[in-house]
Amino acid sequence: MPLHPLDDDLTLLRADDGTPLARLRVRDDDGPVAAGVRPEPGVAAERVAAQARRDLAGLRLETPDDALAAALVAGGVPLDRAATELRHDLADLPSPAALPSGWSLAAAGWDDDLAEAAAAAYGPDHPDGGWTQDDTTAVRGMFETADPVPPLASASARLVGPDGRSAGHVLCAGPVPWTDYPCAWMLNIAVGPSAQGQGLGRALLDHALRGTRAAGLPALALSVVDGNPARRLYDRAGFVVVTRVLTLRLPT
Repeated sequence: MPLHPLDDDLTLLRADDGTPLARLRVRDDDGPVAAGVRPEPGVAAERVAAQARRDLAGLRLETPDDALAAALVAGGVPLDRAATELRHDLADLPSPAALPSGWSLAAAGWDDDLAEAAAAAYGPDHPDGGWTQDDTTAVRGMFETADPVPPLASASARLVGPDGRSAGHVLCAGPVPWTDYPCAWMLNIAVGPSAQGQGLGRALLDHALRGTRAAGLPALALSVVDGNPARRLYDRAGFVVVTRVLTLRLPT
């Protein structure tokens, strides 16, 4: 078979003649995903790309390998997302950021004010794309049905302004099934434009880091898309690079 399970976690993609081509993990993350696809040593990226297009058709493919992503793009598969996975091991946390007068952090949740702030923070020109109704539905699903994972309450919070309205949030889950190390995962951090420039993003990130440690998890991880200015915030807070993640949707 082109796909051959190696153990409970890894799967081997083989050529029709049985030659090992690449290792990957198959998971279900709101649809089937071929994650961490890495060509075997000495195997040409073009050969892996051709086999993947046939045997992994219809899956979302994630790879840290630039050559494999380039071979797929050259074959007509569009690159959906280029990002970097970052991790903070919580050993040396930054000093807590003080909130400006009148601002506070409240229990995580979702409301119309927060939806409006997120939509404004993630405008159509944002590197991650504009905030959509699907994003709102996904966040509400986490709170209402714990789908696909429940929020990590200690590391999540709403940002509340002097007017009592939600102006941003940080949303974390953990432990999560899509990493090969135990961690909390920061799914979203957003501060509405009217609240930016006051250090509130750093305060939310501090809360996520300390809440992850309070939950007994050894690390907080996240994925940041290329060109996202928030990368500077994560670097200053002490996050380190785990891997590149290049995402492509293979045609059926």
